[in-house]
Amino acid sequence: MLPLTPQAAANRPRILRRALLGALAAVAAAPAAFAHALTYEVQPGDTLSAIALRHGVDLDRLAAANGIANPDLIFAGQVLTIAESSPAVPPPGGAVAPPRERLYLVQPGDTLSSIALAHGTTVHAIAEANGIDDRDRIFAGQLLTLPVPDRAPAAASWTRPAVEALLRQAAAEYGIWPPLLLGLAWLESGWNQAMVSPAGAVGIMQIMPATAEWGLEYLAPGAVNWRTDPADNIRLGTAIFAHMLWQAGYDVETALAFYYQGWWSIEQFGIFAETEQYIANVLAIAAGFD
Repeated sequence: MLPLTPQAAANRPRILRRALLGALAAVAAAPAAFAHALTYEVQPGDTLSAIALRHGVDLDRLAAANGIANPDLIFAGQVLTIAESSPAVPPPGGAVAPPRERLYLVQPGDTLSSIALAHGTTVHAIAEANGIDDRDRIFAGQLLTLPVPDRAPAAASWTRPAVEALLRQAAAEYGIWPPLLLGLAWLESGWNQAMVSPAGAVGIMQIMPATAEWGLEYLAPGAVNWRTDPADNIRLGTAIFAHMLWQAGYDVETALAFYYQGWWSIEQFGIFAETEQYIANVLAIAAGFD
């Protein structure tokens, strides 16, 4: 499946928004199982605010969606409906702010220099962001804040072929043009399974826990080790993206918008300028693969 030819910059917002409107109409008519809503059974000790935070949704919106008048009054066994994670209110100016940082869990054998090289930043920037005085002393399990890359991250040579093979295998399984999936995963994480975003997105495909729970139930039930296993993370993320392609009527740009911003958010607030830039970036990176 080949991606659509990118439109001229001046035409992209108008054309993309028109495609999104059509795709959203199709989503509205889709079966409930594919509506990207999540149900959650309240556990002993849960609070509504903690559930909202865990799933990345607004507390008041969660209460309203479930007819809860008193947010302090929920009970174990109660089943809540949780919409897909999205901004609680439209961002100022109609665009999301670009991410300022990501989190990285230090692995055995890591050094600050190897981490900086793999993630497109510098040792100085990482040390400064984490208050590290001795740059030769980091430890496995340490959680580091990584600044936004100022250059393309360099995947470790011993992992890149293996990850690329997994991505191409998943693309073949789900009928996706391989360079598109390679570019999507590269922009999301630099093909790094250890990457965890500040919002909690995990791994090579940067999957949110709520989305993973839905995907495991409906799309790829066997990918249970998606948090730690690159193969499961790639397979689950690819299954989710393939479903979004279906939702979008196989319009690549629309599907990428769904993957980045979420169809529910787009339906509520429209497409953000940051989303349009994300689409252009993925397509540009994909063009570098064959």
